[in-house]
Amino acid sequence: MLERPPRRLWPLARSEFVTMGVWDFYFIAKLFLYFAGLIGFHFLANLAFVVCMMAPLRTTRHERVRQLIAFPVGVALFYYDTWFPPFGRLISQLSAIEEFDANYLVELVGRFFNPWIVVALGLLYGIYFMARRRLRIVTFIMLGMLATLVPVTARSPVGGISDLFSRSNRAKNDLGDIDLRSAAVPKDSDLASVLSTFYQYENGRSVTFSTPLPSDPPFDILILQVCSLSWDDLDFEKERSNPFFDRFNIVFSNFNSAASYSGPAVIRLLRSSAGHQKHHDLYDPPDLSAQTFENLRKIGYDPQLAMNHDGRYGNLLVDIRERGGMKSIPLSNKTATPYLQSFDGTPVYDDLSVLSKWWEQRLKSSSERVALFYNTVSLHDGNRYAGGAPGRSLETYRPRLRKLLSDMDKFFAQIEESGRRAVIVFIPEHGASIRGDKMQIAGMREIPSPRIGHVPVGVKVIGLKKTIDGKPLLVPDPSSYLAVSKLLSEFIRRSPYVVDPPELDEYVRDLPVTGFVSENADLVVMRYGRQYFMHSKDTAWVEYDPTP
Repeated sequence: MLERPPRRLWPLARSEFVTMGVWDFYFIAKLFLYFAGLIGFHFLANLAFVVCMMAPLRTTRHERVRQLIAFPVGVALFYYDTWFPPFGRLISQLSAIEEFDANYLVELVGRFFNPWIVVALGLLYGIYFMARRRLRIVTFIMLGMLATLVPVTARSPVGGISDLFSRSNRAKNDLGDIDLRSAAVPKDSDLASVLSTFYQYENGRSVTFSTPLPSDPPFDILILQVCSLSWDDLDFEKERSNPFFDRFNIVFSNFNSAASYSGPAVIRLLRSSAGHQKHHDLYDPPDLSAQTFENLRKIGYDPQLAMNHDGRYGNLLVDIRERGGMKSIPLSNKTATPYLQSFDGTPVYDDLSVLSKWWEQRLKSSSERVALFYNTVSLHDGNRYAGGAPGRSLETYRPRLRKLLSDMDKFFAQIEESGRRAVIVFIPEHGASIRGDKMQIAGMREIPSPRIGHVPVGVKVIGLKKTIDGKPLLVPDPSSYLAVSKLLSEFIRRSPYVVDPPELDEYVRDLPVTGFVSENADLVVMRYGRQYFMHSKDTAWVEYDPTP
């Protein structure tokens, strides 16, 4: 009688130890996307998933149960590996997303579809399908996963902390000469220390405003804050050389808006008399000394507020008034010319129409000095032309941009023709992310990247008797809102209208320098030497690649 072979504890064929079925291609696709720089890869979480899927089971029933559990786990793990916002943030933003109209939602979904990636994955699946019966695919998957642990050769950072705090032409910084040039790939502890030191340093910085001298000619201050415009957007739309920018006397070419959403950017601008605050501190009760318009009010300026929208979405008007300290009642824009329909269906009014109406009232006002805060959303993602004109918001961005710059140019001309004196600051909230980059799609601003944060800031001095000849004076040093506040305080302390024309280089020579740190509720992006690094609540520091 033949002897029966011993029963194996795990009744699986050898081939079953080296395949995970459809999950083989799941990991192949993820590794392809990772090495293409399109997603991240959490090694331990993915390794645990592989082990669980490879573990032999006793019965087919157990295998079915595993597959049922594996599907939602695999989806969640894939999302975890992407650069999309944490799932909790999506849940918290559902109420805001519900306000998007159907057309905008369809447009947003369409941006996630990249036909070239689909084609590449299709070809990859074809190769996998032909090779799966001849090769142990799991072996290649494991090798690919191990390869994700090999650090990519990084550019050597230059300056370390000194790059955050010093001017580009200084060898030392205010905290001492700290040289981290030898650290080709900085440790998490290095980056965390740099960020902590940055916050401590910024916490001690402020700007004060002195009362104008009675003999100084009075002038108005106009701060025009524009949603969704960065240097990268201008480059992509080939508008960096737009004649409007030649109007300015001073241009900040390395300005960081420190935010990727309107609310935080508005608060930071209105609190520009103090240094950079952590994101969550923006929603704490404000320090009155940090509120620039309150400081201007104390020295004799009449604060005024105007917008080309209702300020309802995202509680922006609440941020302006309660967290930014701008208590003025907004100028009514109901009689202005409707221009666009916002992504939430509300009207967006013509910028020139709103500003011209405000200027008419200003000319009738008895106030000697006025400080205007104007906010426009004409370039915001999702806007459509009023009346139902066709065109997706990304496609209409360029004509909307050209009209905005043209409107601003005409408004500047109105003030010049009036003969009144005014200092105008043109300052975007953040970029539009028109072309996106490897880590987030076009139009998405969840990651406060340098392409979103580096915005064009211009200052125009109107009312001088003698014209300042030549191109705008560039401020190339890393700067942020504190530099704008300091410049305004210097204009008030030493009026540019006393010595006509003024020596503008004297005003910008010692403006505060602020390194690139940009953040939102869940993410921080920081420049360290020549690199950018990103950190979230759930992940360690990773290098951010801003390549389109």
